[in-house]
Amino acid sequence: MMKKVLFIIICALIFSAPFRAFSTGEQEFNEYEVKAAFLVNFFKFVEWPSRARERGMGYVLCIYGSDPFGQYAKALDGSKVKGRVLEIKKVSSTRGLKECNMLFVSSSERRRINSVLDSVRGADLLTVGDTDGYAQSGIMINFFIEEKKVRFEVNMNAIKRAKINVSSQLLKLGRIVENE
Repeated sequence: MMKKVLFIIICALIFSAPFRAFSTGEQEFNEYEVKAAFLVNFFKFVEWPSRARERGMGYVLCIYGSDPFGQYAKALDGSKVKGRVLEIKKVSSTRGLKECNMLFVSSSERRRINSVLDSVRGADLLTVGDTDGYAQSGIMINFFIEEKKVRFEVNMNAIKRAKINVSSQLLKLGRIVENE
């Protein structure tokens, strides 16, 4: 019980850290460095019932559209999450998106967001973005900045339709958005 409480406190601190003011000693973190860390941590709170068991090899995080993460995504490629290797893929076509465990949809795809989401509907895939209005459009988790902190909103309707399980511990840390 004590470990669980400590775990929740640590996650709350990580998920509420300001991206500019958060520092260790003299190091400051950039917005997309913090968002990349969030993405990796999301893997710890999500279960993919079918594909995670089938693949067995690892997790695949796909970035659709322009890549705002740059060096931070490269640094994460090949890291381990829950004992599995994380692979980062940049994709430019909706073909093959269902092979991803998590899909980050860049703000460059704002005009195509509905067609991107239609192409993955029914897949056991966590969709993430960081563009105003994405959660209302059907993205499951959408980053936003509040008081110089990276926060996220969660579209419960989109999560309920997906074939994945999102931990209540993660849901408690996000702002819930119910409409689409």
